[in-house]
Amino acid sequence: MDKRRNMCYNDVIREGNIRMSYLILSIAMFVSSAIGFAFGFAKYIKPHKPLYASMIVLGVGCIMIGRAYILLRLVIGLEIAGIFHVGMLGTVGGFAFFFSANFGQIDSLVDGGEKIFRKYRIIPLLSIVVTAILYMFVFFGNAPLAEKITDGIVALSIAAASYFHLKHLIIPDVDYGVVRCQRGYNLIALIYGILCMCEMTAAANMLEPVVIAACILECVATLVLVPVMDMGVKKWSR
Repeated sequence: MDKRRNMCYNDVIREGNIRMSYLILSIAMFVSSAIGFAFGFAKYIKPHKPLYASMIVLGVGCIMIGRAYILLRLVIGLEIAGIFHVGMLGTVGGFAFFFSANFGQIDSLVDGGEKIFRKYRIIPLLSIVVTAILYMFVFFGNAPLAEKITDGIVALSIAAASYFHLKHLIIPDVDYGVVRCQRGYNLIALIYGILCMCEMTAAANMLEPVVIAACILECVATLVLVPVMDMGVKKWSR
């Protein structure tokens, strides 16, 4: 069953109009992430720049590399569905950097473990629940086992990062205003994680219109992610 489903889905992607749509979307997602990365690289990947910002830029760089790999597989006619391929690690790496940027020093500025902040540690669990629900449509669907495992790894990285994105959207800020200044970035990153989950879920269930819509919105998110973060850095640096 899984083998037939995998062959069918890849045959669908090879069809002229649909294949062209996937190719155009892959080009758009690569270009949008490349623009975001280039903008951030020129400003933050150099000595004496905030590590927080540099990690976010490197996260977008990982997304760019992953999208480039998927694009190349499409160009040379290799499958992108139903299998494990290293392009998915670009998304994992991206959210790993987003998680690392918020976890630790930034999070400890606003949450020292006090009881009064307990609700701000509990409410963000909703982001993990939403990620898990979306992944269930993959897990209980007809996707091949390799795709379920790969998507599960991606979902774990998204869930971990999304927890802190949501937490930093709602938790009260300290006097320095670091977290408040990055609420725009955290909102976009949180939405981007949901869009990635929607893309995976729709792809695993062969819902091409949903995949296309999610990918278009992902282009917008990766394009503005670093510039919005940059505006936040400028605000807290004043």
